[in-house]
Amino acid sequence: MQPNESERQYTRGQLAVKRAHSSSDIGVLFVTFGVFFLISSAYFLINYLIEISSAQSISIVELILGLIGVVVGAVLLFGTILGLGMIILKMQRQIMLGNALQVEYSAYAWLRDWVNEVAADIEMPRVEIFVTQDPVINAYAFGFIRPYTIVLHSGTIRYMTKDEIRMVVLHEMAHVKYGHTVASLYLTPFMNIPVLGVFFSWLAGFWQRRAELTADRLALMYLADSELVKSALVKVHVGPDVASSMNDVARQWQQYVAERPFNRFTQTFSNHPFLVRRLSHVDKWKTVVEPAATPPTVG
Repeated sequence: MQPNESERQYTRGQLAVKRAHSSSDIGVLFVTFGVFFLISSAYFLINYLIEISSAQSISIVELILGLIGVVVGAVLLFGTILGLGMIILKMQRQIMLGNALQVEYSAYAWLRDWVNEVAADIEMPRVEIFVTQDPVINAYAFGFIRPYTIVLHSGTIRYMTKDEIRMVVLHEMAHVKYGHTVASLYLTPFMNIPVLGVFFSWLAGFWQRRAELTADRLALMYLADSELVKSALVKVHVGPDVASSMNDVARQWQQYVAERPFNRFTQTFSNHPFLVRRLSHVDKWKTVVEPAATPPTVG
């Protein structure tokens, strides 16, 4: 990763964070929250109006007081769901402490040392790493205050190389660094509203998919190895047994058919981008850290 003149003031980690950051992610998140507030406000207001429509008469004062009550009730509802979400997250960490392997003082202390080094380099809070029993390759991050937590499935440890594990962990660290785990917590109350929650979950997916691509970018910018990032993504999506079969021909064919409108529409019901789009995204951005590289021809 060769910084230009204007970037020489940054450390390796700062430069990676700067290059991977997308201000449009924040814009999409704020628009999402705005739409959530508008629709949920209308939802509670309509319910209130339906409730009072059966009344024979109602004064202006009673109407105003009723509206204030609706607002207070909605705020209390959101606050309660948010508070419960915070408690559940803290309990989830305690469950990990009681049932999973914390790498802090284990034979996987090499991972702890590397994570602490990266966390300092990209200027983010310390994270805890846990390994839990699950044969499926996967990982996730959660938390809204320190310590933030990253959980690796045992399948990730078993089937991925150390470098691929580093890529997966760095991807999850990006979710903490860019505030994705905190934002997800605040989205939860809206996604639990009866009926509207289904629509809100679909709408939140537009930001969630962008967040995943941003996390992929940070891993790419920091590790400066697009092949490593792609190999890790392929293993996560298709498993270790056939990962090597995801060659350029197979990928280009899937990329070609994935450009069809119905495939793009289908992706909107997932909170993660489809694999072929994540791989294409890595190829698009690898020229930043691998100037001599050229994206493959698709189609």
